[in-house]
Amino acid sequence: MGFITNFQIYERASGKILYIGGSGEGNYSIIQNAINISSDGDVIFVYSGVYYENIEVNKSITLVGENKDTTSITGKNLQNVITINAPWVNLTGFTIQNGLVSGIRIESPGNCNIYQNIIYSNGIGIYVISSNNIKIYNNTISNNSVIGINITQSEIPSYLPSYTIIFHNNFIDNKQNVYDSGISNNWSYQNQGNYYDDYSGLDKNNDGIGDTSYIIPGGESKDNYPLMMPYDGTIRLKEFYVDYESVYTMLIVGIIVAILFLLPIAYIWYKKTRHLK
Repeated sequence: MGFITNFQIYERASGKILYIGGSGEGNYSIIQNAINISSDGDVIFVYSGVYYENIEVNKSITLVGENKDTTSITGKNLQNVITINAPWVNLTGFTIQNGLVSGIRIESPGNCNIYQNIIYSNGIGIYVISSNNIKIYNNTISNNSVIGINITQSEIPSYLPSYTIIFHNNFIDNKQNVYDSGISNNWSYQNQGNYYDDYSGLDKNNDGIGDTSYIIPGGESKDNYPLMMPYDGTIRLKEFYVDYESVYTMLIVGIIVAILFLLPIAYIWYKKTRHLK
């Protein structure tokens, strides 16, 4: 299973490249206008800037932001910032915010990649209605007022694979980080999962991956390889955490040792004070 990069997008593009926010002939100022005239296989490159739009992606295209920190699609607090209802859509390089319902709503028949985005301050960060070969990875999903990612099991033809793969995402300061009512979604890839700011497990072997699974609410899914620190291109060790089990054990042992040490002293003191009387 392969995951595409921004460089591979241009190599694989079978159509033309449309530009948003630049200068000169062939540049557009509105993303939706470029989508409307695009064809399957086209790439839409969006220069840094703030684009106040609620867009619908109904063609098999690739949307690339110049820089995810400086290229923002900011919804007008209307429904969904981006609705994807076509297959073979790639979305990367954006800050996506101010969706009243969701930042990204995926109703696609499948084969979509959502990666390297900041999905911030929406109702639901990513709302997956279709789960046919959807890949969500290396995004920061934060400060969403309902859920970071909500995956709803949908009915698709039985001959199609039905799954979503979610890994290397950072879930931070969402009211609820994740929800998944499906039965065949994967919350990790190649033994690496996601970072959840409410994960309380330990990493006793210091490999940067939690020793216990993160349970995904809504169904039977779980992340068997939760990351201890936010993903930044590497798996990082958590610099400090409290191993409460070890603390309790040491406390109990300390109390027992103290008692055993003090008992003889107390007994000797008692004998001496009694003798003086």
